[in-house]
Amino acid sequence: MKNISLRAGRFLTLALLLTGLGLGSCKKDDTTTVYGNWQRSATYSGPIRSEAVSFVINNVAYAGTGRNPSAATNISIFNDFYAFDPTKGGWTAVTPMPAAAGVRYGAIAFTANGKGYVGGGYGYAGTATSAYLNDMWQFDPALTTVTTVGSVTTTTTGRWTAVNPLPVALFGAVAGSINNIGYVGCGFDGSNNRNDFYQYNAASNTWSALPVGFAGDKRTGAFSFVLNNQFYVGGGTNNNVGVTDFYVYDPAASKWTTKRYLRNVSNSTESYDYSGVARAQGSGFAVGSLGYVTVGNSTLTTCYEYNPADDTWTLKNPFQGSVRNNAVSFSIGNLGYVGLGYSGSSRFDDFWQFAPNDAQQ
Repeated sequence: MKNISLRAGRFLTLALLLTGLGLGSCKKDDTTTVYGNWQRSATYSGPIRSEAVSFVINNVAYAGTGRNPSAATNISIFNDFYAFDPTKGGWTAVTPMPAAAGVRYGAIAFTANGKGYVGGGYGYAGTATSAYLNDMWQFDPALTTVTTVGSVTTTTTGRWTAVNPLPVALFGAVAGSINNIGYVGCGFDGSNNRNDFYQYNAASNTWSALPVGFAGDKRTGAFSFVLNNQFYVGGGTNNNVGVTDFYVYDPAASKWTTKRYLRNVSNSTESYDYSGVARAQGSGFAVGSLGYVTVGNSTLTTCYEYNPADDTWTLKNPFQGSVRNNAVSFSIGNLGYVGLGYSGSSRFDDFWQFAPNDAQQ
């Protein structure tokens, strides 16, 4: 199997760049109280893993796929999924992706019309040969799947259905959804990093290129989040060098807009250092009208809050778990969640919840 995990050694250039630029407060005034309360959440019920995906439907999170190359068995790439309902606590197994979908890691996921969509990545899509993938699958939590093995019949929550594939194979891409339209872009296609984006109409089961091209650099391992019906994309790497641009796509205007770059910026009235925000394999999520980025770069636990009203980043309290890359992240209500991922040869099954406006306990 090809080893295409985005490890620390391959991104030494990025780590040195960001270390040299500093990872302190974004704003010049460092006397402001820093907020954000990280607390342990329920441990993932499945095997430890990285490069998984997650999505949220009706305030229930679903996380699955991914890999654990250090596993003692041959089953080191996964197709299983688990559901987390914060009102009940704990992760519960749901229907895994079917045999035709195979196993994968580095995939993408989003939600539309009350269903989850998972696809792309790298793995075995029902074949004996591994490949970069472009197939897409729909998960409906309102249905069940009945499986019979020998004389044993089991019924599990959720049903997977194949839908139209991505226009191209993508690994390490970003994805999000706005008004039941999925948006997918950047990533690695097996030969090159990309900077094109596609939209998926769940009602018609069709893909199309965005009407306007992405102006940013090619990249893989970027972070993203959706705020106020707009899709934000930043960070990542291209040619083993950190990417520091930051853009937002507004579907209503069919327009990409350049936001403040993730680097040292100064003007006549204020000084900013946003270089600490840029990272590869970080985790982005939104709570309310604000975006958050944390972990990544093999060494980072820093967490930053983005305010689209004035295009500024503010330092929050750091992630309290171990440093990690390729975690999954999502939000439910007024809390963000980050978990799974890897650091070196270690994979994780822990999850942490984040209350942005509380003091660290």
